Amino acid sequence: MLLFLLVGCPEAKLDDTASDWVPDAASNLCGTIVRPADAPDETSIWVVEVLDGQTACVGGDTGGSGWWGDVIAEPEADGDHFEATVPVGTYGVEVSAGMYSGCVGAEVLDETTCVADVLVELGYQVPVDKPNVYLYPTEKADIAVSIPAWRKITESEPRYPLGGWRVTAFPDGRLATKAGPRDFLFYELLFDIERFQTEAGWCVPGKLAQPTIEDAMVDLGFLPNEVADFADAWDDSFPEAEFMTIYPQVEDLSVLRIDPAPDHLLRAWFLVEDGCAAVVPPQLEAVPRVGYHAAEWGIAFRAPLDRGEIVVEGWR
Repeated sequence: MLLFLLVGCPEAKLDDTASDWVPDAASNLCGTIVRPADAPDETSIWVVEVLDGQTACVGGDTGGSGWWGDVIAEPEADGDHFEATVPVGTYGVEVSAGMYSGCVGAEVLDETTCVADVLVELGYQVPVDKPNVYLYPTEKADIAVSIPAWRKITESEPRYPLGGWRVTAFPDGRLATKAGPRDFLFYELLFDIERFQTEAGWCVPGKLAQPTIEDAMVDLGFLPNEVADFADAWDDSFPEAEFMTIYPQVEDLSVLRIDPAPDHLLRAWFLVEDGCAAVVPPQLEAVPRVGYHAAEWGIAFRAPLDRGEIVVEGWR
């Protein structure tokens, strides 16, 4: 994570070797986007307030916390540059262009004019398939579920609304939604593949990849109905390869907010790639499934196992 301090320095200029672009004199947050050659020109930019005690651009932990606060500005890209005028504060600058995204931290210390070059490098995003969210309150309860990175949602069921889902949940996991009864909330989104850990995992013949993931889900504490949903989703569509490496992901996932927060939240995604990689055995610690608890599973496939280009659905 990169951190740039933007201070009152009216004499500062962008690197002349990079561009002759000149920002507005009133801007106190300016930057440059470094994009791969095949990244599209169409770009979305968000300047997001960092919550107290959090670190910009760090996804969150298994408890569902995260750095995202309010979106302060949504500047438009001028080619590979952007600018904004924002209050003094600490921000994350997130940029998305097609299947690529990037995020850096920036601290604005002065409201006076200061032209500084915040560099945002875009990396490849991989689709995370079928994160299913399960809720189990101890008694009937109204619960709000939101995904701060909603702009990267590609599919959802019920359709993800602006501000997030509002549901009534029951102890047995049943959900009453505006779209009717559901057993879970479903979404898919784009996620920066560089944020996945690729050191701990296991390699197996391709035909054993799905069964070993289901075994790992049991070890982590997923309930039989949740593992069965995973099996139902992939029995007829899991990719084929001679060997596969699976990397379980339980930290630094895309932020998921649940209000009121559960006493225990189990989140695990699985990155799957073609071939055998040198890995160390993962340490899978079970999450208690008692009291008010919730869970989420998801899976991502690294090319050439992935499903290719996806159009972001967003919200309506």
